[in-house]
Amino acid sequence: MIQINIRNTQVRFDFTFFAVIAFFMLSDGGAFGFSAIIACALHEMSHLIMMIVFSIPVDMITFYGAGIRISSDKIEQAPRNKRNIVLFAGSAGNFIFAAILWISGEKIAALINLFTGIFNLLPVGEYDGAVLLKDYVIRHCKAENVDRILITAAVVSTVISVVFMILFGGGTSFTLLTTIVYLLASVGLKNR
Repeated sequence: MIQINIRNTQVRFDFTFFAVIAFFMLSDGGAFGFSAIIACALHEMSHLIMMIVFSIPVDMITFYGAGIRISSDKIEQAPRNKRNIVLFAGSAGNFIFAAILWISGEKIAALINLFTGIFNLLPVGEYDGAVLLKDYVIRHCKAENVDRILITAAVVSTVISVVFMILFGGGTSFTLLTTIVYLLASVGLKNR
């Protein structure tokens, strides 16, 4: 692991991050992999911008095999509306960028950004959508129903996503298969 400090923020680069980048570039011909990496970076940059706007300090940014993670001990202490804006900002950034790319004729890159934004709103695992839904369910539902609602939402959205990816994924690829396995594992781990 490579680690540097920028002011009060630790920036870490795990070996798996570089391995995934190399794998995407080699296996997917580079264009898809590069667009996916840019979409993920844009997603996290959108979170980061809103954290800066709301003066929420960033403790750590970790680049690892599954993506980029921004950590802050203070995010839970932020007012709910600001925290939720920070969580939604990643997908909003992807949606805005997808629209700009679509209008400029970069249809594939636009769809990758659209998919990244939607994917992160799934109520599965630790995705932004799961955290947002949990906040909503805790505030609006009976305590004894919270876990059942969250599990049901995770399972249903995973099944719909898997079916959608199989039907419209453009054929079987390693990326598609790993995404499906990751979603299924996220639901399985969350239900333990």
